[in-house]
Amino acid sequence: MVVCLIGGKFPAGIAAITSRPTEIVSRQMSSRRAPDPSRSRARSRRAAAQRKRRTTFSLGISAVVVAAAVMILFWATGGTKGSHPQTLGSLAGANALPISSPPPHVVIATAPLITIGLPINPGAVTAIAFRSIPNPSAIALTPTGPLHQNDEGSHGAGIPDTELDVGAAAGTAVYSPVDGRIIGIYNNVIRGQVQGYQVLITPQTAPGLIVVVGHLVTHPGTPIPKVGSTVIAGITPLGQVIDLSAVESQDISQFSGDSGNHASIIVVRSAHTQ
Repeated sequence: MVVCLIGGKFPAGIAAITSRPTEIVSRQMSSRRAPDPSRSRARSRRAAAQRKRRTTFSLGISAVVVAAAVMILFWATGGTKGSHPQTLGSLAGANALPISSPPPHVVIATAPLITIGLPINPGAVTAIAFRSIPNPSAIALTPTGPLHQNDEGSHGAGIPDTELDVGAAAGTAVYSPVDGRIIGIYNNVIRGQVQGYQVLITPQTAPGLIVVVGHLVTHPGTPIPKVGSTVIAGITPLGQVIDLSAVESQDISQFSGDSGNHASIIVVRSAHTQ
């Protein structure tokens, strides 16, 4: 576009248009102000508060994660109710003997589909004896093996031997007599009083039967047995022989030459096979 000067001047309308950009720039420059120190400090305080909130939230999450891990560990280690008798920990014998080496694999009895191994180191055994008990679910046991065995007598004519007693001093470590899995741990009650506990094991070779090992208390030098754990014959400790010398007369004492403390073993049919 060609602009013609009139009298050496821009026409009035054009002069007004060309002067506006200068006015706009002048207004923009005049509107810019110097930074306000108070606003900068406020922004810094807000940023610091946000960082603090984020840190507090992170610590809270960490605490929850740690607490959950402790609970899982507690449950995983068998801390739930019913995993073993409430009195189990308090029944640990004060007269525990030093841990001897686990017993060698020596079979001392058989039952259908099961071989019963010696649960106590032979150097600590005082006697081995069989007897019959009035339990209709009990399976007959057949004595076998190289060790000397005795017969404590039966509780009725024609009743086969259904209990195996392995004598040892109170405090002697007792090991599982079979391979299998622990399905229950129950208090052993004599004359209305809790006297140790018994461990129920499902044998690996006979799921329809249960091997019950009794006359036990926890041994401070061995792990406490837990329901659901796997056991290996002659390797996995179940506890120690309880001292019942002041509680009852024990038949095996006629062979052991002492008060007759012992670990007992019976085999019963499970509820599903009866």
